[in-house]
Amino acid sequence: MIANEKLLRQVETHPYPLLFATISGAHLYGFPSPDSDYDLRGVHLLSLEEIVGLTTGPETIEKSGLVDGIELDLVTHDAKKSSGLLLPTTPTTISALPRASGSFSRKRPRPG
Repeated sequence: MIANEKLLRQVETHPYPLLFATISGAHLYGFPSPDSDYDLRGVHLLSLEEIVGLTTGPETIEKSGLVDGIELDLVTHDAKKSSGLLLPTTPTTISALPRASGSFSRKRPRPG
């Protein structure tokens, strides 16, 4: 599927390692229209320096618009913020959890 290859390319070029990224919105729920955008939601991992250092990394990264010929809405939160959002669990946060049929992941090198 061409759209999935383009979505995977966006996941692979994310500036931070991703714990997961999943399709959300109309494509997840099975009712996309011909002009539906692709909603990707995920969790990114900050470097140790950005977690404990004086300068923290971004809690949220957003990318939207026409990318690679598809309308894309990509939002990722760092692991700390994502964990905090899950505490008061809502249907919105549950829908952002990875699904076997719609998840992408990128292997990251092990430290050391």
